[in-house]
Amino acid sequence: MFEVLLLATTLAANLDPAALLQTADAPRQAFLHSIVRVRATTTEPGQPAHSGEFDLYLGNEDQQLVVFRDKHNKGRKFVMQGDKAWLIVPGSAHAIAVTPGQRMFGAMSYTDIARVRLARDYTGRLRPGMAPCGEPAQPCRVLDITASVKTAPYASGTLWIDGEGLLRKAVFALASGKPAKEITYRYTETPDGKPVPSGLTLVDLLLPDKTARTNLEYLRRQPAELPASTFDPTRQLKR
Repeated sequence: MFEVLLLATTLAANLDPAALLQTADAPRQAFLHSIVRVRATTTEPGQPAHSGEFDLYLGNEDQQLVVFRDKHNKGRKFVMQGDKAWLIVPGSAHAIAVTPGQRMFGAMSYTDIARVRLARDYTGRLRPGMAPCGEPAQPCRVLDITASVKTAPYASGTLWIDGEGLLRKAVFALASGKPAKEITYRYTETPDGKPVPSGLTLVDLLLPDKTARTNLEYLRRQPAELPASTFDPTRQLKR
Protein backbone atom coordinates (compact mmCIF):
# COMPACT_ATOMS: atom_id res chain seq x y z
CA MET A 1 0.00 0.00 0.00
CA PHE A 2 2.83 2.42 0.84
CA GLU A 3 4.42 1.85 -2.57
CA VAL A 4 1.12 2.59 -4.33
CA LEU A 5 0.67 5.84 -2.40
CA LEU A 6 4.26 6.85 -3.14
CA LEU A 7 3.79 6.19 -6.85
CA ALA A 8 0.56 8.19 -6.90
CA THR A 9 2.25 11.09 -5.13
CA THR A 10 5.15 11.05 -7.62
CA LEU A 11 2.83 11.02 -10.62
CA ALA A 12 0.80 13.90 -9.19
CA ALA A 13 3.97 15.92 -8.61
CA ASN A 14 5.14 15.25 -12.15
CA LEU A 15 1.86 16.67 -13.45
CA ASP A 16 2.16 19.89 -11.44
CA PRO A 17 3.32 22.69 -13.80
CA ALA A 18 5.40 24.42 -11.12
CA ALA A 19 7.19 21.16 -10.26
CA LEU A 20 7.83 20.45 -13.94
CA LEU A 21 9.37 23.89 -14.43
CA GLN A 22 11.60 23.44 -11.40
CA THR A 23 12.80 20.03 -12.58
CA ALA A 24 13.46 21.36 -16.09
CA ASP A 25 15.60 24.17 -14.61
CA ALA A 26 17.89 21.89 -12.63
CA PRO A 27 20.45 20.78 -15.30
CA ARG A 28 21.01 24.35 -16.51
CA GLN A 29 21.43 25.63 -12.96
CA ALA A 30 24.27 23.15 -12.50
CA PHE A 31 26.27 25.40 -14.88
CA LEU A 32 26.03 28.45 -12.64
CA HIS A 33 29.33 29.66 -11.14
CA SER A 34 31.46 28.24 -13.91
CA ILE A 35 33.26 29.01 -17.18
CA VAL A 36 32.04 27.15 -20.24
CA ARG A 37 33.89 26.96 -23.57
CA VAL A 38 31.27 26.92 -26.34
CA ARG A 39 31.55 26.24 -30.05
CA ALA A 40 28.82 27.79 -32.21
CA THR A 41 28.31 26.44 -35.73
CA THR A 42 25.78 28.06 -38.05
CA THR A 43 24.48 26.32 -41.15
CA GLU A 44 22.00 27.37 -43.81
CA PRO A 45 21.05 25.89 -47.18
CA GLY A 46 23.48 26.69 -49.98
CA GLN A 47 26.07 28.28 -47.68
CA PRO A 48 29.23 26.86 -46.10
CA ALA A 49 28.98 26.31 -42.37
CA HIS A 50 30.92 28.73 -40.20
CA SER A 51 32.05 28.20 -36.61
CA GLY A 52 33.40 30.26 -33.77
CA GLU A 53 34.20 29.73 -30.12
CA PHE A 54 33.54 31.82 -27.05
CA ASP A 55 33.85 31.52 -23.29
CA LEU A 56 30.66 31.91 -21.29
CA TYR A 57 31.27 33.10 -17.73
CA LEU A 58 28.30 32.38 -15.47
CA GLY A 59 27.91 33.87 -12.01
CA ASN A 60 24.49 33.82 -10.43
CA GLU A 61 21.33 33.78 -12.55
CA ASP A 62 21.68 37.52 -13.31
CA GLN A 63 25.36 37.53 -14.32
CA GLN A 64 26.77 36.49 -17.70
CA LEU A 65 29.87 37.42 -19.65
CA VAL A 66 30.68 36.27 -23.18
CA VAL A 67 34.30 36.57 -24.37
CA PHE A 68 34.63 35.86 -28.10
CA ARG A 69 37.60 33.78 -29.26
CA ASP A 70 37.12 33.44 -33.05
CA LYS A 71 39.28 35.53 -35.39
CA HIS A 72 36.42 37.75 -36.62
CA ASN A 73 35.20 38.79 -33.18
CA LYS A 74 38.25 38.19 -30.99
CA GLY A 75 38.43 40.66 -28.15
CA ARG A 76 34.73 41.50 -28.17
CA LYS A 77 32.81 40.97 -24.97
CA PHE A 78 29.17 40.97 -24.04
CA VAL A 79 28.22 41.56 -20.41
CA MET A 80 24.90 41.14 -18.65
CA GLN A 81 24.31 42.27 -15.09
CA GLY A 82 20.73 42.09 -13.91
CA ASP A 83 18.49 43.61 -16.59
CA LYS A 84 21.27 45.63 -18.22
CA ALA A 85 23.64 44.59 -20.99
CA TRP A 86 26.71 46.04 -22.70
CA LEU A 87 28.84 45.27 -25.74
CA ILE A 88 32.58 45.92 -25.42
CA VAL A 89 34.57 46.42 -28.63
CA PRO A 90 38.41 46.35 -28.62
CA GLY A 91 39.83 49.86 -28.60
CA SER A 92 36.60 51.49 -27.45
CA ALA A 93 36.72 53.85 -24.48
CA HIS A 94 33.17 53.05 -23.41
CA ALA A 95 30.92 50.02 -23.17
CA ILE A 96 27.94 50.18 -25.53
CA ALA A 97 24.54 49.74 -23.90
CA VAL A 98 22.46 47.03 -25.59
CA THR A 99 18.66 47.17 -25.58
CA PRO A 100 16.49 44.09 -24.88
CA GLY A 101 15.44 44.09 -28.55
CA GLN A 102 19.03 44.03 -29.76
CA ARG A 103 19.77 41.07 -27.47
CA MET A 104 17.39 38.93 -29.52
CA PHE A 105 19.85 38.58 -32.39
CA GLY A 106 23.14 36.83 -33.06
CA ALA A 107 25.59 35.73 -30.41
CA MET A 108 24.11 38.13 -27.86
CA SER A 109 20.96 35.99 -27.79
CA TYR A 110 22.97 33.14 -26.23
CA THR A 111 23.13 34.99 -22.93
CA ASP A 112 19.38 35.60 -22.99
CA ILE A 113 18.98 31.85 -23.33
CA ALA A 114 21.30 31.36 -20.36
CA ARG A 115 19.11 33.75 -18.36
CA VAL A 116 15.89 31.77 -18.83
CA ARG A 117 14.71 30.84 -15.34
CA LEU A 118 11.58 28.80 -15.85
CA ALA A 119 10.43 28.22 -12.28
CA ARG A 120 11.23 31.75 -11.12
CA ASP A 121 10.02 33.83 -14.07
CA TYR A 122 7.14 31.84 -15.58
CA THR A 123 3.87 30.14 -14.76
CA GLY A 124 2.86 27.06 -16.72
CA ARG A 125 -0.34 25.47 -18.01
CA LEU A 126 -0.14 21.78 -18.80
CA ARG A 127 -1.74 20.56 -22.01
CA PRO A 128 -3.68 17.28 -21.80
CA GLY A 129 -2.05 14.12 -23.08
CA MET A 130 1.48 13.66 -24.40
CA ALA A 131 3.33 14.66 -27.57
CA PRO A 132 6.49 13.24 -29.18
CA CYS A 133 9.74 15.18 -28.84
CA GLY A 134 13.47 14.63 -28.94
CA GLU A 135 15.69 12.36 -31.02
CA PRO A 136 14.81 9.54 -30.90
CA ALA A 137 11.22 10.63 -30.37
CA GLN A 138 9.78 10.01 -26.92
CA PRO A 139 6.54 11.02 -25.15
CA CYS A 140 6.74 14.44 -23.53
CA ARG A 141 4.55 16.68 -21.44
CA VAL A 142 3.74 19.99 -23.12
CA LEU A 143 3.48 23.22 -21.11
CA ASP A 144 2.43 26.65 -22.27
CA ILE A 145 4.26 29.24 -20.18
CA THR A 146 3.64 32.92 -19.51
CA ALA A 147 6.09 35.36 -17.94
CA SER A 148 5.21 36.31 -14.38
CA VAL A 149 7.85 39.08 -14.11
CA LYS A 150 8.73 41.95 -16.43
CA THR A 151 12.40 40.99 -16.47
CA ALA A 152 11.84 37.59 -18.13
CA PRO A 153 13.76 37.35 -21.45
CA TYR A 154 10.67 36.16 -23.33
CA ALA A 155 6.98 36.89 -22.76
CA SER A 156 5.67 33.38 -23.32
CA GLY A 157 6.47 30.03 -24.86
CA THR A 158 5.80 26.33 -25.14
CA LEU A 159 7.96 23.63 -23.56
CA TRP A 160 8.31 19.91 -24.24
CA ILE A 161 9.55 18.00 -21.14
CA ASP A 162 10.36 14.29 -21.18
CA GLY A 163 9.54 11.63 -18.59
CA GLU A 164 12.77 12.32 -16.67
CA GLY A 165 11.90 15.99 -16.35
CA LEU A 166 14.44 17.15 -18.96
CA LEU A 167 13.54 20.06 -21.21
CA ARG A 168 13.85 18.73 -24.77
CA LYS A 169 12.36 21.53 -26.86
CA ALA A 170 11.17 25.10 -26.37
CA VAL A 171 9.62 27.79 -28.52
CA PHE A 172 9.89 31.25 -26.94
CA ALA A 173 7.80 34.23 -28.04
CA LEU A 174 7.85 38.02 -27.74
CA ALA A 175 5.22 40.17 -26.04
CA SER A 176 3.45 40.50 -29.39
CA GLY A 177 3.02 36.73 -29.47
CA LYS A 178 5.45 36.40 -32.36
CA PRO A 179 7.69 33.31 -31.98
CA ALA A 180 11.33 34.34 -31.53
CA LYS A 181 13.40 31.20 -30.85
CA GLU A 182 13.01 27.47 -31.32
CA ILE A 183 15.50 25.49 -29.27
CA THR A 184 16.19 21.77 -28.93
CA TYR A 185 18.31 20.65 -25.98
CA ARG A 186 20.87 17.86 -25.55
CA TYR A 187 22.29 16.33 -22.39
CA THR A 188 25.04 14.08 -21.16
CA GLU A 189 25.57 12.37 -17.81
CA THR A 190 28.17 13.09 -15.17
CA PRO A 191 30.09 10.13 -13.68
CA ASP A 192 27.53 10.01 -10.85
CA GLY A 193 24.66 9.77 -13.34
CA LYS A 194 23.32 13.34 -13.18
CA PRO A 195 22.19 14.91 -16.49
CA VAL A 196 23.97 18.11 -17.55
CA PRO A 197 23.57 20.13 -20.76
CA SER A 198 25.86 19.14 -23.63
CA GLY A 199 24.52 21.56 -26.22
CA LEU A 200 21.53 22.90 -28.07
CA THR A 201 20.31 23.74 -31.55
CA LEU A 202 18.73 27.13 -32.09
CA VAL A 203 16.52 28.42 -34.91
CA ASP A 204 16.05 32.21 -35.00
CA LEU A 205 12.38 32.55 -35.93
CA LEU A 206 12.71 36.33 -36.30
CA LEU A 207 14.78 35.91 -39.46
CA PRO A 208 12.75 35.90 -42.72
CA ASP A 209 13.48 32.40 -44.06
CA LYS A 210 13.93 30.56 -40.70
CA THR A 211 16.34 28.12 -42.36
CA ALA A 212 19.56 28.93 -40.48
CA ARG A 213 20.49 26.59 -37.63
CA THR A 214 22.98 27.41 -34.90
CA ASN A 215 24.41 24.44 -33.05
CA LEU A 216 26.02 25.12 -29.67
CA GLU A 217 28.42 22.53 -28.27
CA TYR A 218 29.58 22.83 -24.67
CA LEU A 219 33.19 21.70 -25.06
CA ARG A 220 34.28 21.91 -21.45
CA ARG A 221 33.17 23.38 -18.17
CA GLN A 222 35.29 24.61 -15.27
CA PRO A 223 33.61 25.42 -11.94
CA ALA A 224 34.64 28.90 -10.79
CA GLU A 225 33.63 31.34 -8.08
CA LEU A 226 33.75 34.51 -10.14
CA PRO A 227 34.15 37.90 -8.42
CA ALA A 228 31.57 40.63 -9.02
CA SER A 229 34.13 42.56 -11.09
CA THR A 230 33.88 39.86 -13.79
CA PHE A 231 30.46 41.25 -14.71
CA ASP A 232 31.34 44.94 -14.38
CA PRO A 233 31.55 46.48 -17.89
CA THR A 234 33.88 49.26 -16.67
CA ARG A 235 36.33 46.71 -15.33
CA GLN A 236 36.07 44.59 -18.48
CA LEU A 237 37.04 47.59 -20.61
CA LYS A 238 40.43 47.63 -18.90
CA ARG A 239 41.20 43.94 -19.45
